[in-house]
Amino acid sequence: MRFGRLLHARPLVVPFARWHTRRAHLHVVAGQPVWVPPGVFDPVLTKVGAWLAGAVGELVTPGERWLELGTGSGVVACALARAGATVVATDLDPAAVQAARVNAALGGLRIEVRGGDLFAPVAGERFDAVVANLPFWPGDGADLPLGHAFGAGADFAILRRFGAEAPAFAPRVYTVLSEAFVRWPEARAALGPSFRLHRRAWVRGEWLSLWGR
Repeated sequence: MRFGRLLHARPLVVPFARWHTRRAHLHVVAGQPVWVPPGVFDPVLTKVGAWLAGAVGELVTPGERWLELGTGSGVVACALARAGATVVATDLDPAAVQAARVNAALGGLRIEVRGGDLFAPVAGERFDAVVANLPFWPGDGADLPLGHAFGAGADFAILRRFGAEAPAFAPRVYTVLSEAFVRWPEARAALGPSFRLHRRAWVRGEWLSLWGR
């Protein structure tokens, strides 16, 4: 399903997503059991989170300290920990913080999950790398289910903040974009010119791309 384009093209998709997000779901992603409670972003619904979880292992050298922003269900943080990283994960949503802790426990993994906005919970700290599956829908996403998980703010403000602030926390920085979203080139530009394409894959009808600097 090309979820991003269908949000514009097929009105039934938004009611379906609202119905989906009101229910709990249990998935297996990259070998990890993932419990997604109601109201928490489902990494399988739009494919981006699940794909990123499968891709991050190749980026990790065991023993590195990683930060994941906007962890949601914690699926990417769990994948990092399984690859041998020491992981700190953050999310603004208390329900997501709890879900990430539960999923780490389900996988027998040690992950430190903190609540707060973007880099605020790790002010003054340094990491080997930062990764994020950030909102990249223009605007506040108020008309979409889980709008806080989709809305990147006016002029992609969240992506601009990430691109500008992340280098102060780690020498390596990664994020993911879906090319199914009509305005994805603008989202890419919001990251800044220093980001380069690291990996790109065709996943069930859409291109997903991992960007790094």
